[in-house]
Amino acid sequence: KASLGVNKLGTAVRNLFIGFSLFKTASFVIFNTQQIESQRKSLEVLTGSLEDTNKIIAEIQAFGAVTPFKSSDLIETTKRLKAFGFETEQLVDVTKRLSDVAGATGADLGGIATAFGQIQAKGRLQTEELLQLQERGVGLGEELQRMYGMTGTEFSKALEKGQISAEAANVALIRLTEQGGKYANGAIAQSDTLFGKLSTLQDALQRFGQNIGKFLSPIFKGII
Repeated sequence: KASLGVNKLGTAVRNLFIGFSLFKTASFVIFNTQQIESQRKSLEVLTGSLEDTNKIIAEIQAFGAVTPFKSSDLIETTKRLKAFGFETEQLVDVTKRLSDVAGATGADLGGIATAFGQIQAKGRLQTEELLQLQERGVGLGEELQRMYGMTGTEFSKALEKGQISAEAANVALIRLTEQGGKYANGAIAQSDTLFGKLSTLQDALQRFGQNIGKFLSPIFKGII
């Protein structure tokens, strides 16, 4: 009797484990499917074009596959930049460049993107944003000084007068991340690290779940 009871318990535990695994798998697929669907819809509203949105997401996902950044985080960054006023055609390029800066400095991508977004929204660089970037190890001020041949004092005065435009900050970002720049290929350089490989694996699993969800989404919606 004891043996029979143990066997029944073992069977129940196995069935419970299988059921729990199926539930977790379904939850994973549903979460990632609704996440990309929600991001796509938000970006479509912000850009006003489904075609542009699909193109942006495809490019961002391809970039995420070879960097330590997850596609979902990169898309969130792209949405944030658009909300701050960047042009649609700039979004992918700026996102990639900010990712290079984050990869090279080890700083949080979201924080760097917010600071650059605030510069864009204000139309000029101010001390607040410059300090946010300096705290994250981003040498934007030094690059701007080199661009204009200014001393530290001259740069501070120009900053106080609001003479450093958002366009100048964007040019400095390009110079910092183009070939030979201080932060060039900063994102891809992190892809060979343990963290980079783990992040790439997580991104691949996330994309896998989303691809399954494309086919199962109509069924899920029907059930719900």
